[in-house]
Amino acid sequence: MTAASQAQVFVPRRGSREIELRAWRILERCRKQLGETEIPLPVPVEEWIEHPLGIRFGVADLSYLGEGVLGASFMKEREILIDENVLANEGRYRFTAAHELGHMILHAKLRDRFHDIAHCDREAETIERQADRFAAAFLMPLDLLEREFFALLKQRGLDRRETVIQLMRPTRESQTLWRRLVLPMITQEFGVSFTAAIHRCNGIQPQVDDAPPLLPHSLVEPLLLSALGRTETKTRQDANGDEPNLFTLKEP
Repeated sequence: MTAASQAQVFVPRRGSREIELRAWRILERCRKQLGETEIPLPVPVEEWIEHPLGIRFGVADLSYLGEGVLGASFMKEREILIDENVLANEGRYRFTAAHELGHMILHAKLRDRFHDIAHCDREAETIERQADRFAAAFLMPLDLLEREFFALLKQRGLDRRETVIQLMRPTRESQTLWRRLVLPMITQEFGVSFTAAIHRCNGIQPQVDDAPPLLPHSLVEPLLLSALGRTETKTRQDANGDEPNLFTLKEP
């Protein structure tokens, strides 16, 4: 991508690279100010928002801002609030926090306040997509995503080149690899939801001109649907005290 990142194989899709770089610079600023040798995983988003970034962070009832508000960022007050109802979903909570930080970093000159709901109108789509891309880059830094991805393949005895090629094909076998192996690793190591992991992998590509995305566009919707089913299954497993096997490649 750039000398600022240690990623060797993957780059963000066109249109996201400047935002990716800005997220990386914020991560590196936090790491250096805290004296860390490397960025920890999962990225401690709420802690780093408060220190060293110096932004107030809290959880509150945001219903006074409107129905379905997930989070809000207040530029003049330098404050980020997450709605208390989001706490039940850790992946969404972390992504919403990083999304609001994205508004702080990218959009401070556009408005004094942002408040975000699950579905935005067309006028807000561009700004919200930018904040989403920032959140994905902040929570799943590309060099660390690449490192963990190839570590997983090595652990499972899978050939790097052949597996990447297979994952980029819109086949049933590819979908199974994504659903049963790669995406569960990302959600576990980076503390994000299946949905966030799917969109992140659809937003990166090999460092080859005009390369397709790592996760094919045609697999996004079926994987999102399987994520909904996974959430329902996880709820039942939690109720029964069962632990899912994250890394099996066998079909249920």
